Amino acid sequence: MSDEATTTAVEPHGATNLPYAAEALHTERLLLRPLNTGDLEDAHAYQKLKDVVRYLYWEVHDHDESAEHLRKRIAMNRLAENGDGIVFAVELADPTGGPGRVIGDISLFLKNANWGKFEMGWVFHPAAHGHGYATEAAQRVLELCFDELGAHRVFAQLDARNDASARLCEQIGMRQEALLRETEIFKGEWADTAVYAILEQEFRSAR
Repeated sequence: MSDEATTTAVEPHGATNLPYAAEALHTERLLLRPLNTGDLEDAHAYQKLKDVVRYLYWEVHDHDESAEHLRKRIAMNRLAENGDGIVFAVELADPTGGPGRVIGDISLFLKNANWGKFEMGWVFHPAAHGHGYATEAAQRVLELCFDELGAHRVFAQLDARNDASARLCEQIGMRQEALLRETEIFKGEWADTAVYAILEQEFRSAR
């Protein structure tokens, strides 16, 4: 039996509950919230690492570049028009009861409100790898998309060599839909782009 036969079709619809202003989202172990100026040191801790930016469009940031990057991204806190984006800081609670630590961030973009289409992206500190934090955070953002924002389709585009992000896509139920071969010159060389996505009926059938 095909995958299509095991899912339930949904009526065509656009995004709902727009405009949406970023607010705190909770998981079992994490707090996802809008970025603030107090996140600079934690954000710079991973933005300065070569392994982290290897598949990103920007190079390693010095402290001033991280500050400017943060300033721009703090302003991304509302979804209303196509192209708008939100960046959620992913905060891990301190087991001793101290202030939480930002271990990464997840971006969400409204690509087409009429079609309920959203794009996700993420960056995490390598020290956070292997604990399921990225999966937990990304799954919570998918819930926001489908349960609150009326998403029909959520997708991610990544460098095809980025195995860690590909695994994350698969862990949250996305499947690879396309491999765009040598679609851009990335940091001086041709790069392939992999497209992963999940549809509303797939998200609901997996529950």
